[in-house]
Formats: sequence, structure tokens, C-alpha cells
Amino acid sequence: MRHHLSDLKKTAYYASLVAWRTRAFWLRALLCFSIGATFLMLDEANNYDMRFQIRSARVPDPRVVIIDIPERDWTALHGAETRNLIRPLKEIMNFNDSFFWAPELWEQLLATALEQEPAAVGVALYFGDAMRTTDLTERQRGIFTDGRVVWGADLDAAGRALVPDIATTHGAAAAIKSVRADDDGTVRRFSSSLVRIPGMPLQLARVARGAAARDGRWDTPQLINFMGPSETFVTLNVRDVLERRVPLEILRGKIILIGSSTSPIDQLQTPVGRMSRAEALANITDNVLGDKSIRRAPDTAYLVGLFALMLFSAWLLSSYPQTVALILFVWAGTLVAALSAWAFDSHYVWVPVLSPLAQLGFTYIIFLSYQLAQNEQKTWRLEQERRYLIEIEKLKNNFVSMMSHDLKTPIAKIQGIVDRLLLNAPAEITPDLTALRRSSDDLHRYIRSILQVTRVEARDFKINKEVLDINEQIDKVVQRLAPLASEKRIRLNQSLEPMFSIEADPTLIQEVILNLIENAIKYTPAGGSVAITSLEQDDNVFVIVEDNGVGIAPEDRERVWGKFTRGRNMEFDAKGTGLGLYLVKYFVELHGGRVFLESDPRPGGGTRIGFSVPVADEGASTAENTVPGESLSVTTGFAGAGAGDAAPDQGGNA
Repeated sequence: MRHHLSDLKKTAYYASLVAWRTRAFWLRALLCFSIGATFLMLDEANNYDMRFQIRSARVPDPRVVIIDIPERDWTALHGAETRNLIRPLKEIMNFNDSFFWAPELWEQLLATALEQEPAAVGVALYFGDAMRTTDLTERQRGIFTDGRVVWGADLDAAGRALVPDIATTHGAAAAIKSVRADDDGTVRRFSSSLVRIPGMPLQLARVARGAAARDGRWDTPQLINFMGPSETFVTLNVRDVLERRVPLEILRGKIILIGSSTSPIDQLQTPVGRMSRAEALANITDNVLGDKSIRRAPDTAYLVGLFALMLFSAWLLSSYPQTVALILFVWAGTLVAALSAWAFDSHYVWVPVLSPLAQLGFTYIIFLSYQLAQNEQKTWRLEQERRYLIEIEKLKNNFVSMMSHDLKTPIAKIQGIVDRLLLNAPAEITPDLTALRRSSDDLHRYIRSILQVTRVEARDFKINKEVLDINEQIDKVVQRLAPLASEKRIRLNQSLEPMFSIEADPTLIQEVILNLIENAIKYTPAGGSVAITSLEQDDNVFVIVEDNGVGIAPEDRERVWGKFTRGRNMEFDAKGTGLGLYLVKYFVELHGGRVFLESDPRPGGGTRIGFSVPVADEGASTAENTVPGESLSVTTGFAGAGAGDAAPDQGGNA
């Protein structure tokens, strides 16, 4: 148990440590999430209205039919004398539903409708005092109290029910016709009334279904799913119905809502525009019958979705380039909008779209600035590191240069003393003195190579070109290395083609030729030969050194120009620093030239190595890297090719 608690403590400690180290990320993430949550609180009325405005009209429930009573047609149905009486009454009193009370016409209208066996008939008008002062005939009372007829009730200023007299006196069905608007005057919600009388849509659905059960979901306000603007539902004119100018079979089995589209008090503002109270009740009745009201998930579910979207957005920005992330952000926003529209239209589910889109936008801006700040900090650190590396490089070069220069003096003294001793040395110590002299020569050559590398890698290194004869440089090198070649009984054969002078740095070119010929002598067995050739071809001057020593394996040919590399098969046969061919390639490329190499790996197969430089000073040569003359086996060009880590320099870099 204690061990388990200890593991939990360690896990919690490491989790808190990671959270603290990434606090900049999480603080920005929480800021983006809080912005999304704030917009979620505001993502209600305006966006709800906009959904209906951009959505096309839906197919309404065919069971709902409206009979409209326009004021002009109703007045015409009253007759001339009634018209003369109603006109002055309208001028001296407020217009209300009582204007449409006429027992004989309602008797005729309801009788005509009931003949078609409708499921229910709702009168979306409240006849208060007008109905109370009317004496109904027996036939009228029978029609008005039919179980399928629901009379409209109203609410007073205190929220108390105002029930029509026919319901209180004769027990006819009544329902609240009022629909409460939001604070801005727009009707968006509907719920069961707080009084004992149900709302008109619920009562009509109950009568049509023949069930007395109460739909508890409507006890709380539900968002109305409007099927479309005014005149979306099938609407019949009252005059056409009474005069039977329309096929009345259309009313069979339907829920009929009777109201007026011209009454000013019955005009309501909705998200899809103004419509009559009867049309609004028809939309709500459609929702009740098909369970189509707009549902909202708990706010917790929306917050969880916003948090997941925020993490996904932050991951996108941290995993992809800014341009790709922007495209993915647009794609994610489009997907959210499409998902919201699909859920709203097909499944009547409200998925907020403003809050996720706002969160996506702010996440992109905030985390983009965070990335820019991080990149700026990394750039600053890299710049600081670069400066430190430059200083360290200078210190290293200064140290190497100083030590190399300081070593040259004692080496020169050693060589002088050995030379004097060799003049009068006894025969038994002469071999030892000769070996000491060779070792001092090798050491001097190593120091010279290190100094050259230090010099060429300096940032201010420049070549000093002048007009020179390449054959003359070859002659100087051959004369200098003649003693070394004669010591191994190696023949130096020259085949120099007469050519025009070129512009080059004589010191560097001579160093290149020296390294190539010295390497050939070093790795050629005693009694062998080294051929040096110069020629001009395709506006390039070629210098080729060919020996009959140990060849280079194919896998090592492209790695031969490395810095401080030695051939594994020649590491112990000849001494060297591994800088010779590195300097050759570097110096040749400084002149705009290229190096090349061919080799036969068989014993005595030999190696052909050389370089080309352009005759004219026009930058890099465009000639092919093919060795002129007879090719041994493989031709390899190395212009711009990086060297490997461990390769032989004709057996190894000298």
C-alpha cells in the first residue's frame, strides 16, 4: 500500500513538474478556452435566428391546416348592415378578437369543418365578453361544445387564465392561445402554461391523439423549430371554405387552426419573419406532433467539445508549418459549421458555431504569436551560440597556429643537429640518425598541413591569382620530390603538353600537385613508377597523376576526400595526417575546378587521380568530370561532393 502511494506521489510530482515547465502553453490554452466559453454564453438568440434565415423552408407536417379569417372577407360575410355597424365600432374601441365573433358564422364554419371528420379544431381567437353576452341556440351549443373543438383562452396582465364563456358555462375544451416572446419581442420558445389550462398546440395534439397523458418535456421552454416563413403551411381562406370553393376533403383527419392574418394583435415577430398567431401555433403543433423542437445539450458537453477543439488546434499549430496549419484551421472551421448545420436541420440539435469558430480564430492568433516569440528566442540563442562558437574557433585556431609555429623552431634545431651528426657519425648509429631525420621531416610536414588547414578555414582566407605556367609548377614539384622517389627506386615519368598560361594561385596549385605526387610515391611499392600528365581539353587544364600501387576499393572512392581520414587498409603502412586530399579538393574548388579519381582495387592495379581548372577565370568549370585518356574502371566527379569520415587517401590521405 505504501509502495502504491509512493508511486502516486511520484507520478503527481512529475505531472506537476511537466505542467510547470509548459505553463506558457497551458496559460495560452486556457485563455483560448475562456474566450470560446464566453462566446458560448453569447451564442444564442442572434445565431438562432440566423440559422433559420439561411436555411431553406422545411416540409411541414401535412396534418396541420390553417383556416385564415381576413378582416375584409369576414366583414363581407356579415352583410351590408353589419359592415355599417362594425366600421364605427372599430373607430371608437380598440381592435381585438371580439371583432370576429359572429355566432351564426362560427356555427356555419365549425359545422362545415366538422363534417370532414378532422382530428381537432383549434380556434386561435379569444372571445371574452362578446361570447358572454350571446344567447346560443341548441344547435350552436352542440357544435361549439364538440369534443374536437378547442377554444382559445388568454392570460391577463397578472398571468391568470381568461377562459371563454363557452368553456366555463358548457364545459367546452379550452387552451391558452398566447405565445410569450423574448425580451427583444421575438418568439423563439414555447412551454406549457403555468395555469391549469394547457397551451393550444399541446391540447390539439392531445385531442388528435386521443390521449390524456401530459408531455413533460414541454414543461420547460423549448426552442421552436420553425418550418419556414409565413404561408409555409396549407392555408385556406374562410370565405372559400364557407362557400365551398375549395375541396373540403383536404380537412379530413387534419388538425385545423382557425385564426386571422390581418388582426394587428395577432401578428408575431419570429426568427423567420412576421407571421400570424395561427401560423406560429401551427409551427409549435408541428413540433409537438413530430417531436421536432430544437434540443440543446448540457453546457458541460459544449465546454468539453470546446476544450477538445482547443487541444486539437494547439496540436495542429505545434505539429505543422503555419501555412499548412492555417489551411487545416479553415478546414476544421468549415467542418464545424457543416456539422452544426447538419445536426440542426436533420436531427433538430443545436450545436453552437460562433463559439468554436471564435475559439479557432483566437487560438490561431495567440499560438501563432507564441510560436513567433519562441522562434525569436531560439534565433537569439542560436545567434549567441554562433558568436560563442566563432570565439571558440578563433581561440582554437590561434592556439593551433601558435603551437605549430612554436614547434617549427625546435624541429628545425633537431634537423640541423642531426644533419651535423650525420656528417661524422659512426656507421653503427647512422641508420638511427637517418630514421630520426625522416621522423623530423614527417613531423614538419604534419605541422605544415595543420597550419594550412587553419589558414584556409579562416574566414578572411583569399587566394592570390597570377599568371603561371602549370608545367613549370609540375617541374618544381618533381625536382623537390626526386630524392624521395629515388630512395624507393620509383621512376617519375612526365608527359607535359605545351599549353597557354592560366591564372591561379601558384602556392596553392603547387601544394595540390605536391600532395598528389607525394601520395603516389608514398603508396607505390619500391621499383614502381608514377606518371604525371598535363593536357588541355574543353577550355580546362588537366593534371593527372597515375601510379601502379595499391588501388582503392569502390566503396571508399567517394569518401576519399575527407578531413583527418586515413585508409583502414593503409593506416599502419604509411604515416599521414589525413589532410592531403582534403586540401587538394579545397584548393582546386577555390579556383573553380574539380577533382576526379579512378582506381583498380586489384593488387598493382594502380590509381589515377587529378584535377582540372578552367583556362579562363570564369568561376566553376562546366566540363565533365571524366579523366582524359584511357579509363581504368570507374570515373568519379567530386565537385561539391562532401567527403566521408574514414576513407583511404590512395590508400589514405597523406
